[in-house]
Amino acid sequence: MVKGKAAAVNVRVPQTKEEAAAMIAEYGAAIREISMIELAMLESLAKVKKQAELDSEQHSKKAVELFKGLQIYCEANRQALLGNTGLKTADLGTGKVSWRHKPAKVTLSGDADEIVERIYAKAQAALNRDDAVAALSYKAFIRTSATVDKENMLKNADLARTIEGVRIGSSGEQFEIEPFGANAEISEAAE
Repeated sequence: MVKGKAAAVNVRVPQTKEEAAAMIAEYGAAIREISMIELAMLESLAKVKKQAELDSEQHSKKAVELFKGLQIYCEANRQALLGNTGLKTADLGTGKVSWRHKPAKVTLSGDADEIVERIYAKAQAALNRDDAVAALSYKAFIRTSATVDKENMLKNADLARTIEGVRIGSSGEQFEIEPFGANAEISEAAE
């Protein structure tokens, strides 16, 4: 197996503390320029979006009106359009219209804890009637899950380390550069 040399990184490296300070100032200026360019881009996008909404408003109103009119016609003539085919789609030549069932959904009204208590009460009532199947069916409506609380493990790391499969470690070190005045000048540019 032939091993190749690692490619040399072609970056400017300061040789003195003064050069490093100058590079931080230059870095801050570059970050501010990026922020100003991004801000200008967002402003341009907002203008383009607003204009597109204004341009399409008339067409959107017309589309809604046409859709409603077609829906009224098709509902009134559903039998003639579909016949007794059992199909739920009619081809009108320039397009199709169809009727689809929406999927069922569960809506809870009231406090979820109260509903859980009612479910447990129903399950207990079923047990009192010696109906174990109904009791289990009611209990199936309640989801229980146990999860590991990593935040509490970090708070009590010594105890958590005693559990097989648990390791508490450092997340490492991160190098950061914060040029002076970067935040103030960026916020001024945003105004």
